[in-house]
Amino acid sequence: MTMTVTRPRAERGAFPPGTEHYGRSLLGAPLIWFPALAADRESGLILAGTHGDENSSVVTLSCALRTLNPSLRRHHVVLAVNPDGCQLGLRANANGIDLNRNFPAANWKAGETVYRWNSSAEERDVVLLTGESPGSEPETQALCQLIHRIHPAWVVSFHDPLACIEDPRSSELGAWLAQSFECQRKAEVSPSVRNRDVMLWFRECV
Repeated sequence: MTMTVTRPRAERGAFPPGTEHYGRSLLGAPLIWFPALAADRESGLILAGTHGDENSSVVTLSCALRTLNPSLRRHHVVLAVNPDGCQLGLRANANGIDLNRNFPAANWKAGETVYRWNSSAEERDVVLLTGESPGSEPETQALCQLIHRIHPAWVVSFHDPLACIEDPRSSELGAWLAQSFECQRKAEVSPSVRNRDVMLWFRECV
């Protein structure tokens, strides 16, 4: 009997069983992940929702998860790294910390970080913080612990609205993503973006 790759459309309004919790957010929301049911040594980790105001990546990844037959899922998924921010429409978590600048990478530094109010704004002038210490936030701590536990072969973090694939290592995966999504591949989006984030921290850990 041949196994179907996709779930019937009528069933895609809800997730199939199989989610797990890896911690709780600052406001007590469960931090949910979708373990790969067909995991192997090449399984990676796909993230979305690090910035709560970037919800299109969360919806896109959610649709993919609800479409794929879960028994064929080879990679682990976290839909909402920052559930409090997603619920409140905030880029930061409930502490006002930009979680993408809170990971304990070697170049972490305390202080402010700025972002554009919207994609048409010319200046980065909206202020957030990087945290009192590296990995100070419960969402960051929990994700680091999960990564240490499952040892993914790679990590991909979905953001929006920039239409590009940032791939400092010029990897095969980066080339495949750029081709699949029809996006330009760049070694670096900008120095302010490539700073203290989960991707840099992950590369230092492996």
